[in-house]
Amino acid sequence: MKNNKFLIITLIILVAIAAYFFVSKSNSTLGELNDFAIKDTASIDKIFIADATGDKVTLVRGEKHWLVEGKHKARPESMEVIMNTFYQIAVKSPVSKAAQNNVIRDLATTAIKVEIYQGKSKPTKVYYIGGATQNNQGTYMLLENEGVKSSAPFIMYIPGFNGYLTTRFYANANQWRDAAVFTYLPEEVKSINVTYFEQPENSFTINQSLGQISLFDENKNAIQHFDTNKVKQYLGQYEKVYYEMVVMNEISQAKKDSVIASQPYFKVEGEDIFGKKTKIVAYHMPNYRQIEDENGVPFQYDVDRMYGYFNDELFVYIQFHTFDKITFPRKIFMK
Repeated sequence: MKNNKFLIITLIILVAIAAYFFVSKSNSTLGELNDFAIKDTASIDKIFIADATGDKVTLVRGEKHWLVEGKHKARPESMEVIMNTFYQIAVKSPVSKAAQNNVIRDLATTAIKVEIYQGKSKPTKVYYIGGATQNNQGTYMLLENEGVKSSAPFIMYIPGFNGYLTTRFYANANQWRDAAVFTYLPEEVKSINVTYFEQPENSFTINQSLGQISLFDENKNAIQHFDTNKVKQYLGQYEKVYYEMVVMNEISQAKKDSVIASQPYFKVEGEDIFGKKTKIVAYHMPNYRQIEDENGVPFQYDVDRMYGYFNDELFVYIQFHTFDKITFPRKIFMK
């Protein structure tokens, strides 16, 4: 009991210290800054986001698309949202004097920090983003311009948008990654291997070289009589195959490890003519929602979603709706 009291007191002291320094630094600046919006979003070349949990991510503008940590393509739709936010964000109202101290204290300890770079080594603007107002129609934010921090926070919003803005600025790098699994043009496919672990006789491999297509069974034996046009149509399905989202804290790491160690449902491996290899392994998801068949009997597994392990790196959700178009049995190609 004494230890708990000591921890609580220590936490209160740390919060007070953080708030003091945050307020002191703010009050030593040149006044209230409220020019949050950036109209020339094309000049933004880097964004750094960090939250109070320790997550952080750096987004950098590349030649063709934005990159997450300089390696992975960023989700185009997410980048569009954040750029529109920078462009459209506006002051809804000042924070009342009575609420300012509480808001500043919360910002000092829980704010999401967003650094915005426009061709310089230091950020031109820094947002400190807090939580939502009581009606969820505004977001508490404080601005720093060219190293100068505002002395007061504001309630910010997007005109015409109902809701708050905090959720647009997430700091987990995996959430920013583009959800594309396969984006092959048909002529760019070198090989596709589909393995069904529950029904291995349905597995197959397709190889393509100089316009010539070969089909193999689960034992890598060549199949002589198959419909080449059907195989070509099948390869056309690999232009847009995406996972749904990354599995986050809703599942423990131990649970993820357990799923990955279990027998998969299927595995799809692809390689393009440029040598890029991609793999996703699918696993059944329990029928948590207790969806029933026409006889009122719950299905054994979820009928809409599966778990996926992407490139031995990301644990994700995938949808039957997406992967049904590339997980046919081998007999579909036969004449």
